Amino acid sequence: MAARLTADESLRVRLALEDLNSAFAHHLDQGEIDRLVDLFTADAVYTHGERVSEGRDEIEALFLRRQANGPRTSRHLISGLRITIASPTDATGSSVCLSFAADGRPPLPAKPFLVADFIDRYRLESDGRWRFAERHIHRVFTSD
Repeated sequence: MAARLTADESLRVRLALEDLNSAFAHHLDQGEIDRLVDLFTADAVYTHGERVSEGRDEIEALFLRRQANGPRTSRHLISGLRITIASPTDATGSSVCLSFAADGRPPLPAKPFLVADFIDRYRLESDGRWRFAERHIHRVFTSD
C-alpha cells in the first residue's frame, strides 16, 4: 500500500528519486567512482546477472576493477522510471536502461551494448538523502 503523503511530499520524493537515477548514469559514465558509490546505502545490494555485490566496499571494488582495465567509454540512457512510495523513507522503482559502451576513448562507433531493466529499492537516510538500498540489473537485450 502506498504511503499517504501530501502532493508536495510525494512530488519531492519523486524528484529526489529521479535525480538519484540520473546521478547513477552520470557518475558511472564519467568514471566518478566515489560519487557513484555514495549513491548506495552502506548495506546496499547491487546485482547484475550472477554477479552480486553487497555493501559499499564491494560495490566500489567492482567499479574500481572495471576502471583499472583501461579507458572505457559508456553512456547510459534511463527511461520509463516508475516509482512506488511505500513510506516516507522507503520506495521502490523500475526503469529501462539503454547503454552504449566500448573500450577506448571517444569517438567510438555507436553500437548498443545492452538494454536492461533496473529494479530498485530506495531508502531515505538520516542525512536526508535518498540512496539505492538495492539495484538489480536484468538483461533484456545484449550485443554480440
